[in-house]
This record gives sequence, C-alpha cells and structure tokens, in this order.
Amino acid sequence: MSSAQKNLYTPAWLILAIGTILSIIATLNVAKWEKESHRAEFKNQADKLATALQESVNTNLGILRATNSFYAASQKVDRKEFSTFIQDFMTRYPGILAFSWSSRVSAAERQKYEQAVQAEGFPNFEILERGTQGKMLRAGERPEYFPVTYIEAKQSQTGALGYDLNSEYSRRIPLEKARDTGKMAATERIKIFTTKQLGFLTFQPIYRHDANLKTVESRRENFQGVTTAVFQISDIVKAALVGLQLQHIDFYLLDDSAPQEERFLSFYQSRKNLVIADINRKFSEPINTGSFCYYNFCKRSLQVADRQWTLFLIPKAQYIGIQSFWRAGITLFSGLFLTGFVTAYLLSSLRHTSQVENLVFERTIQAKQLRETLQTLQQNMEMLDLANDSIIIRDLDNKINYWNQGSERLYGWKKSEAVGQYTHILLKTEFPKSREEVFNEFLAKGYWEGELIHTKRDGTKITVESRWTLQRDDRGNAIAMLEINNDITQRKQAEAAIHQLAEREREKANQLKQTLEELQRTQTQLIQTEKMSSLGQLVAGVAHEINNPVNFIYGNLSHTNDYIQELIELLRLYKNNYPNPVTEIKEYYENSEIEFLIEDLPKVLSSMKIGTERIRQIVLSLRNFSRFDQADMKSVDIHEGIDNTLLILQNRLKAKPNHPPIEVIKEYGKLPKIECYAGQLNQVFMNIISNAIDALDNHNEQRSKQEIANNPSIIKIATAVIGEGTAENPQRVLIKIADNGPGINPDTKKRLFDPFFTTKPVGKGTGLGLSISYQIVVEKHGGVLNCESELGKGTEFYIEIPMTQQQKTAIKELSI
Repeated sequence: MSSAQKNLYTPAWLILAIGTILSIIATLNVAKWEKESHRAEFKNQADKLATALQESVNTNLGILRATNSFYAASQKVDRKEFSTFIQDFMTRYPGILAFSWSSRVSAAERQKYEQAVQAEGFPNFEILERGTQGKMLRAGERPEYFPVTYIEAKQSQTGALGYDLNSEYSRRIPLEKARDTGKMAATERIKIFTTKQLGFLTFQPIYRHDANLKTVESRRENFQGVTTAVFQISDIVKAALVGLQLQHIDFYLLDDSAPQEERFLSFYQSRKNLVIADINRKFSEPINTGSFCYYNFCKRSLQVADRQWTLFLIPKAQYIGIQSFWRAGITLFSGLFLTGFVTAYLLSSLRHTSQVENLVFERTIQAKQLRETLQTLQQNMEMLDLANDSIIIRDLDNKINYWNQGSERLYGWKKSEAVGQYTHILLKTEFPKSREEVFNEFLAKGYWEGELIHTKRDGTKITVESRWTLQRDDRGNAIAMLEINNDITQRKQAEAAIHQLAEREREKANQLKQTLEELQRTQTQLIQTEKMSSLGQLVAGVAHEINNPVNFIYGNLSHTNDYIQELIELLRLYKNNYPNPVTEIKEYYENSEIEFLIEDLPKVLSSMKIGTERIRQIVLSLRNFSRFDQADMKSVDIHEGIDNTLLILQNRLKAKPNHPPIEVIKEYGKLPKIECYAGQLNQVFMNIISNAIDALDNHNEQRSKQEIANNPSIIKIATAVIGEGTAENPQRVLIKIADNGPGINPDTKKRLFDPFFTTKPVGKGTGLGLSISYQIVVEKHGGVLNCESELGKGTEFYIEIPMTQQQKTAIKELSI
C-alpha cells in the first residue's frame, strides 16, 4: 500500500478509535451505576428479611412476656385459668408448639406438691427426670425442683407433665439466668421429639406479687417459677417469609451464642422454597458469592431473648446472573455498532475507489509480465517437451497456458485440446482437502506438494505426485503457476498391498498373543482350582475323621453324666447312713476334697459338652463349605454359606493379644433359595471376607489403642432381593460385604480383578483370589461383581446373582 493510500484511510481509523474510546467510557459508567443499583437492591431484600424475622421472633416472644403480666395480675393462677389464657395464643401463632408453667418446689415440699397435683385428676403424677436411655424416671433427690405443672400444647404432651427443668443442664443454665436477671432467657437449639425438627425453649421468670426485685438475692428469694414456651424454628421462619419474594437467595440462620458445631438453626433453599431445620445439617460458609458478600454485607444480626442470632444470606449463581450488567452491554454494543457502521461505510467508499485504481494498474502489469514470461518459456519449449513428467503452466485464474508432450502421453489430450482449459475441470482433480484450502496454502507459501487423483481421457483414474511453484517477476509479483506431475499409481498400489499384508500379520500376532495370555491365565486358574479342590478333599476328609471320635465323645458324655450322678448319690447315701466311717476313709475323704469334686464335676462335664458341641459345629461348617455335592448347580440358602464361612474364619475375627476383635454385623434380608454353584460361591465369600480381615489387621497395626477403641473394626454383610421381576429388570440377590478399613486408592481399584495383581507382601497372596471370584460370579453365574471404595472410609463389594440361571442373559444385559 502506497503512502497516498495510507493517508486515504486515516479519517476512517480516527473515527473508529474515537468512537471505541467513547463507547468504553460510557459502558464503564453504566456498569458502575448498575453495580451500585444491584447492591442496593440486594441490601434492601436482606434488610426486609432480617426485619421480618426479627418481627416474627418478637411477636412470638411477646406472648411469653404477656404471661408475666398475667401472673402479676393474679395472686394465684390455677390450671383452668392458665389453659384459658394460653389457648387463644396457641391458635393464632403457629410457631408456638407448647406453653407450660413450672413451679419452684423445694425438697421438703415435694411430697405435698405431688399429692396436690394428684388430687387435681392426675393420680400417677410425680416429679420426673430423663434417664440415660431417654426414658422418664422418678427424679432423684436435689435441693429444689422446677416440675412442669401446667402445659398446653398443639400435640399431646402428657409425658412432659412433672418433668423437672432443673434436671437437665441445657435447661438449668438459662433457667437460672432468667431467675437471676429477671429477664427472658432462651436455650440453645433442641430437637423436638414430636416433629423431629429444631426448636428452642424460652423462660420467663415469675416472682412473688409486689416483691422487691432490685438485687440478685431478692430475685432468688422471691422466685416462684417460670413460664416456658417451646418454639419451632422452621415455623417462625415460614411466618417471616410470607409476602417476601426471595428468588435465588438462600440463607442460613445461626446461633452465635452456641458452640461452633451447634450453631446451625435452619436453612432456606429458594429453589424449592423449602425451610430445612435438620439437626444433622452443618453450616459451612460459602466462598463463591462474587462481590456481594465482602465486609459482612450478607450478614444481619437478630436478638432472640438473651441470645444473638445471625442471618447469613447467600446469593445464588442464578441471582447474580439475573443481575447481569445488561444495560452496560447494550451501551457497549450500541456504541461499537454505531462506530463500526460509520467506519465501515467510510472504509467501503474509500476502498472502492482505491480498488478500481489498483485493479486497472495490476491487470496491466500482469499482462505485460505474462507476455514476457511466455516469451522466455517459449525459448525453452523443446527442453520441456523432452521431459517424461507432465509439466503444466497455468495463469492465476487456473487456465492452462502450456501443456508439454509428457502431459500428452500421461493424460491423452493434445496440447491444442488442453490449452485454455481449467486444469481441475479437465482432469477432474480430487484434492486431499478442499480446493480452496489447497490454493490458499499455495498462494501463502509460494509452493505446494502433495498427492492428487486425476482422470485420464479414457476415464482411467491415476494417482500423481504433484509439485506446484508460484512464478514471480523481477519485482516479486505473482504471474503464473508451474505444475509438475509424476504418475505414482503403481507405487501406491504396491504400498497398499504391503500395508494390508502388514495389518494381517499384526492381527495374527495380536490374536496369538491374546490366545497365549488366555492359555496362561486358564492354566494358572486350573492349578489354583485344583489346589482348592485338593484342599476341599483334605478338609472334608479331616472333618469326617474328626467327626467320628467327636460324636463318640459327645454321645458318651450324657451316659458319663448319669453314671457320675449315680456315684454321687451313692456317696451321699453312705455319708447319711454311715456318718462315722473308719479313720482311713475319713482322712481320704477330707484330703480328696470330695465336696468340691461333687460340686465341680457336673460343671466339668457341662464344659466338655459345650466344647464337643462347638467342635461338631465347626466340623459341620467345614463339611458344608467343602463338600463335593455343592459342585453341581442346585438351590441353596445363601445365608448358610455366609455363616459357614464366618464360622471357619471365627479364629481370625475374635480378640487375641495385640489383636483387637473384628465385629461382624449381619443385616440379612428375606431371601429364597437360589440356583448356584454353592461351593464356588463359598469360595467367593471366603476370598472377599479374608481380604477385608487382612485390610483391617494391617490398618490396626498403624493405629493406636485409643483410635481402635474410638473406631473399632467392623465388617458389615447385608443381603436383599432387588429387581422388579420383569424381563428388563429381573429379580436377583444382592450381597454387600463392607469394611471400615483404610480403603483402596483409584489406581489399585482399576486392577483389582486382574490375575496375579496383589498388594500383599511376597508369600502372602497369589493375586488370583479376586480374579477367580470375578469369573465365578460373572462367567459361571451371569452375575455382577463390583467394588466401591474411598480412601479413609473403607471398601464395599457388591455381588448380584440371578435367582435362577435362566436369568443369566438378562442380568448381563442389565449390568452392561
């Protein structure tokens, strides 16, 4: 571009720069105004919510304050007057669950007080306290009591009548504070048993009529009792939310006066318009609230009796999205659009004038250069015709200007037929990518190399290796294109044949490798299966051999017991009928401690009977676990197989020196008998439970005794029937075996079922247990075997077995 052309466009660039700057300045001002407007709107909603919550709290607490005036106006309030006064408030204020009056009763007045209440129609009344198991018991001895005397509740609260507020620390502290200050006091959050929601109690102290209450001592002396209100926090929050529109704004309600773990009171979820007051929910302050919540902008304080509550608002991403800077965006878009439109119009006008002038100039130069080039090429025409390769010269419009004899031999068209034609139309060129992309790359680099597919005059398609070069004049301007093509069709065919051969050989090698790996795995598993079979035969033989003498001993114990009883009876008869035996018998009797033998011998026989019964059970479990009749498919009780496995592993589960016990929790569902290979499934249970024991033992070696006591080792086994019983979702048995060990890391979990993979030290594991278990469950039974684990939280195996083996295909499709 010349200096004059550059100067021609200067006004357009100047207008573009000024318009852009002005648009940005206007946008920043509008964005600033919008940001302040958004914050003001959010602050207004936060203030409204805080005011509504404080008013809701004050309204409910005001009713409790009214009881102070009610008691001050009466010398004595009886049960009927209390009920009449409270019932109207209970109807009009849903946040109040119960109102009660608790009298101050000294230890000396207790019996008289209980008799007085019993005379009012409560014959079983007595002062109560909550025991360690949560049951109401008769209150123990203490200097004074504050039993619930009158109570009005929305739901029946007869169980609370007589409950001593002074018996529980969480009630006693605010009660004493209300007594000493003369002001209302509230408890920390409590769980309301009837609704399972969070609430709190508020105490209003009541003193003797016209008493002097200026000092703490006088208030304690004249203290008669408290009126108590039970409030449900969710109802107070819901009452405050009536009429408010909190779209996409959640909030927490927290008790700042409570310990950190008990601060949570309620949570409002705007998406579901739901107030959550679950005691198990925790509060964690969010960190992604944008620029709304710095410097406590999202926090408000509430006063509830003597406690300080905090309202913590959380604007959701949808709220921030709604409050986007759309006015600033429109301002920027409008300014830039107007600036761009004016600039484009001006540039278009200037460019059109310049293009017309340049086009005339360039065409003149190109025509001159082309004539000069053709003259030069014409001189070398004879040399180009001698070349075997196809040589083609095209102008910048892609028309053929030169066609050598090599091109005639390769494609079949004479020079006179080809000159003036477009090459891509004449040869029906097939490019490796779009023609536009190829030409753009060629013009940018000045050269291009690649493979093209051309069609000859007789219709035959050939592959050519094509090289293009851009021809320039002395001033560097492009004037023509030189194309040299070489037929490589036969070479491409040979390369394709070699490639196909290599692919076939590679496939054969992969198939051979897979077959070899499968053969090795099958051989190893056959060896392991044979070992298990031999071990099963050995166990069955040993169990049979042990069973015979044990049965002999067990069967003779009852006869032995009878014989011994007869001998003992005989000794007693001798002792009764011959109280003065000869000296030798008397000395032997005393030295042998016959009385002790008579007393201890039945215990010894009983202990032997229990021991032999235990041996019989173990032998039966070993026989059931390893017997060969379970090698066939049959209907069995899954629970029996699990119990037999646990009995065999009992020695590893029970406590030993330096080995804490492992507790087994069984949550068996109601299972029918299922068709399976029982012996193989027992092997699966043995492998998984043994691995769980190994993991827990290794974990305990790295923990202190206190850590083990706080979090003892547990294996949990649960069973259930799942599925709907349809073809798409057939019924199947689910067995879950979980432990609370250290868990499995993700890399190990990926290889858990691979053959020979083990994390145990050399000599302690073959790496085949879970691999064989996987084959037994998945391939032999058409089931599913999965593992879920998280580091630090334990591991759980899921086993799904079809109820009948006709369901194997459906189960496999379901697992996929």
